[in-house]
Amino acid sequence: MAKKFFYNKVYNTKRTIINVVIIGACILGIVLCFIFVSRFKGESHEKKLTYDLNTAGVTIEVNEEYTNAIFLTRINDDTDLTKIHVKYPSNFDITKSGVYDVKITIDGDEANKEYSIPLTVIDIVKPDLVTKQLTIKEKEQYIATQFVESCTDNSTHDCHIDFYKDGTDEDGNIVNYEEYTDVGTYPIKIVATDDDGNENVQETMLIIESDSTTTPDDPGNPDDPNTPDTPSIPEPVCKYGSNEYDTDEYVLTTDITTNGCALSLDLYQDAIDYYEDNLSKKTLRKVIDNEILRIKKDVEALNLIGILRLEQHITVVLNDTGRGLVGYQLNIIVTKEDSNHNIEKIA
Repeated sequence: MAKKFFYNKVYNTKRTIINVVIIGACILGIVLCFIFVSRFKGESHEKKLTYDLNTAGVTIEVNEEYTNAIFLTRINDDTDLTKIHVKYPSNFDITKSGVYDVKITIDGDEANKEYSIPLTVIDIVKPDLVTKQLTIKEKEQYIATQFVESCTDNSTHDCHIDFYKDGTDEDGNIVNYEEYTDVGTYPIKIVATDDDGNENVQETMLIIESDSTTTPDDPGNPDDPNTPDTPSIPEPVCKYGSNEYDTDEYVLTTDITTNGCALSLDLYQDAIDYYEDNLSKKTLRKVIDNEILRIKKDVEALNLIGILRLEQHITVVLNDTGRGLVGYQLNIIVTKEDSNHNIEKIA
């Protein structure tokens, strides 16, 4: 009886252990299957994501806010931008223009590669310059910054303030600000330049008053016709007409007027000659370069397939009377050539 009880007890214990092992194995198998299926689905989902990297490079403006989407030429609706990791070089500075080599890695990328993409930071935005009128006495000195109310730049760096050295009168004569010493009212052009050479030229006025003042005991009678009035800014008398022009016909790119007056048409050819001789130094060259960069950036955002070409030419902008020169108009044509050499005009 004891022997039967003993063997029965041992047998039942073995069965219990076997059952526990079987149940544990089943649970472990279910967990492993669940993990496998989950990982398989995750990998399948990753493979469905299409990451088309813009390995040719991307361009942004200084201090521009952006996401990792800028490194893609095509974005699917289910693209998770957190899976795109960007490693910037140690010299990367979004406040300064330059070309930076960034490294891109992507979670789920089958090739498991580190991609190298040039990130170009450009500055084609001129400073925001606000000028003010300055009144001084005879023989007083003045400097360019005294005519500035405020100046800010998108790079957050300081503006460089100076008198506009290329300022001309109606006949094209270079203005010499040191000659402004007599009592009177004079037009002043101030130029603000950022670190990348973008210029903003604004016009203001310099008023030079007589240094002879009325004594405090005799302030003068306002009703007395002999009491001197406060100097007033005279209306400009324009030899070649005002700087008003037909905005429906022209898009003004560079304004070269002064004191609200158009310049002589004879200056047009002189300016073109100077432009050809000093291509790298002339303001028009800077305007062209900046506009091309801006348009190129806008066109790249369209993700067009094909060879893009940008052509530019300059035309003169006349005032309403057609007698005076107001400035220059920059025309840029963007075309695309496909693999079959078909050319399509984009803009």
